[in-house]
Amino acid sequence: MRGAVNLRRAALTAATASVAVLAGMLPGTPSAATGPDGTVELAYSCAFTAGTGPGTADPSGDPSATPAPGTAVTEDATVTVHQQYPATGAVGARIQPGPLTVEVVLGKDAAGAVLPDGTASATATGSLTTRVTQGSSAADAVWPGLRAASTPTADGLDLTFTGNATALSVTAPGTVRFDLGRLDLTVYAEAGATAPPSASPTPSAAGGASAAGTPPAGDAASGASADGSASPAAGAGPAAGVTGGVTAACTPKPGQSTVIGEVGVAAPATPLPSGAGPGTGSGAGRGTAMQKDAAGTAAPTTRHGTIALAAPPHSDVSTCGAVPTGDPDQKILDAQPRPPGSFNIAVAPADRQAECTFLTGLSNVGKLNGASVINDLNDHPALTNVTQTGVWIGFQEDGSLYSEFDSIATLDLPPAKSTFLTFGFMPTSAVMTLTQVGPLTLVIVGSSGDDYVTTTTVYGRLQLRLSHIEINGTPLDVGSGCRTVAPLDLKLVGIDLSNTAGHGGVLSPTDYNEIGGGPLSQDRLTIPPFTGCSAHGDDVDALLTASISGSGNSLNLIQGPLCIPSAFLNCDPEIPFPTPPHR
Repeated sequence: MRGAVNLRRAALTAATASVAVLAGMLPGTPSAATGPDGTVELAYSCAFTAGTGPGTADPSGDPSATPAPGTAVTEDATVTVHQQYPATGAVGARIQPGPLTVEVVLGKDAAGAVLPDGTASATATGSLTTRVTQGSSAADAVWPGLRAASTPTADGLDLTFTGNATALSVTAPGTVRFDLGRLDLTVYAEAGATAPPSASPTPSAAGGASAAGTPPAGDAASGASADGSASPAAGAGPAAGVTGGVTAACTPKPGQSTVIGEVGVAAPATPLPSGAGPGTGSGAGRGTAMQKDAAGTAAPTTRHGTIALAAPPHSDVSTCGAVPTGDPDQKILDAQPRPPGSFNIAVAPADRQAECTFLTGLSNVGKLNGASVINDLNDHPALTNVTQTGVWIGFQEDGSLYSEFDSIATLDLPPAKSTFLTFGFMPTSAVMTLTQVGPLTLVIVGSSGDDYVTTTTVYGRLQLRLSHIEINGTPLDVGSGCRTVAPLDLKLVGIDLSNTAGHGGVLSPTDYNEIGGGPLSQDRLTIPPFTGCSAHGDDVDALLTASISGSGNSLNLIQGPLCIPSAFLNCDPEIPFPTPPHR
């Protein structure tokens, strides 16, 4: 059973990783600097209430083994929050708290009191409310969309949530303080492994892994927990063998310091004109206004005295695009070191299924000593579409099952403007357009063993073009054919160490998971020389090559949860955004 579950997980891994690549190259706006890490450990009191929807019964079948639906149980929990904050801020400028990591720990007795008997592992979603104050102004910033990957429950409940915080701005100088407040959770308890029959019309590999990369019916949300049981992906709703959810309203116990961060905001060099800054009026009262975010896009904000809270970005997208066409790069597939005797199950083009996700991240350009946002979530981000094309199965020397899942992906990235300091002092902006050359090829390799690493590699080629260049505000017309002499070669890698010794089947924020998403990166990216760049008859290829081209560049991407429409997974009410990384 363990091998079957791992195969299902690897199948989904394959579908996701291809998703990651294309978004990674497109620079947007420079990332904000961050201040020192903030870590706070607090004692919380959590009021748990058993769910009332379908599937809330105790997995053991004993209705007395868990509180009746709607019954509240209060338990103590230890909550540790990690988050970075900018060192300083400016009046009217965007203040962006860093990504959140929230660990919620319940002891064995407390976990047993709120989880049904027979629970093997659990996953959860949540939101954190943070009190923001500046002088006499105060506002509650709700940061939703926290997701915790599956974790075993034999020794208690230890959920690690990740998520992102929304931005804010202030209209006056003074210290902006952030205090931790209410934490709302929904915990999904998972029973032992089950093996529902596959509903896929395509041939399936060992254990019911669909050759099309779609999990069997009733197992759509499954990943792999510590003991190999099926488990819903982080952020997914209940699946087979999963209870309908236990909610909890957690509040800090009194007598503790709840400060997680402070940002000192300086007065502007020149007074702001009357009514300037986010919102309208003189800074008192509340209202709704429009504030420019880092990408220059108008974002709705809500005023609370001097504080203006930005609304969290939403994708408002619930469906994938067309199924990608074409085939993986055969040279890449031929180079995979498979065990002797491995066999392939190909997926016919007519049987391939649509899957998709959002990506965001940072593109680091070595010569410019700067980073740019990739596929900015606040500025019409592009969706990556992916489909699985085949499965390789074989047996390794130790008897474990070798599994390889091959996919292709497409992403139609829009042009984006980026700004750097060329040669360290000259502000230079340009519109970069990246065009995919053939489909991306994704290869995911896993195993059925007890101590293995799942590796996802995404290969592809992108043609880079430059236009609308401005140097210190002066336009430099380089024509319509300014491009690199050859496409950029991509090789993004995502690693999942959750099934190696010492990790206990628990995903960490540094693990890439096919369903919940995670980081993919390329440490060695070479930008080729430029050609076809002419300004007023002068060849400026050498100038652009000297300032941009070369090695020493990198990509740092974060993939969001994978939407699988055929499995009703991570698509409704909208495809979630990932948590942006910081430089």
